[in-house]
Amino acid sequence: MNMDMIKIGALSGLIAVGGIATMVSAQSAAEQTGLTEEQIIEIALAEVPGSVTEVELEERRGTTYYEVEVTAEDGSEMELKIAADSGEILKVEADDEDCGKGRHHDDDDDEDEGEDA
Repeated sequence: MNMDMIKIGALSGLIAVGGIATMVSAQSAAEQTGLTEEQIIEIALAEVPGSVTEVELEERRGTTYYEVEVTAEDGSEMELKIAADSGEILKVEADDEDCGKGRHHDDDDDEDEGEDA
């Protein structure tokens, strides 16, 4: 019986530590970026109404931003990049998995037009 109590106590302690670590992690991200994930989600949904499917904090070329994936109300998948410090929307684009990373739908059309001319 004492062993069960010890196991329950240890498990409770681990759960509590995990919860505290999550709170500290979210707080650290907010302190580091200036905005919370909840604020970023509000900004994204104001730009593209729908439901958020993923939020990631990214850093590239000295810029820290949130990459937010939204399923828009019309069912399309959109990707937004939002500056982590100011909440400025840096980019909004269709998240089309058929296109290569970093390519837009129009890229193929532009190449075709250049070849015809």
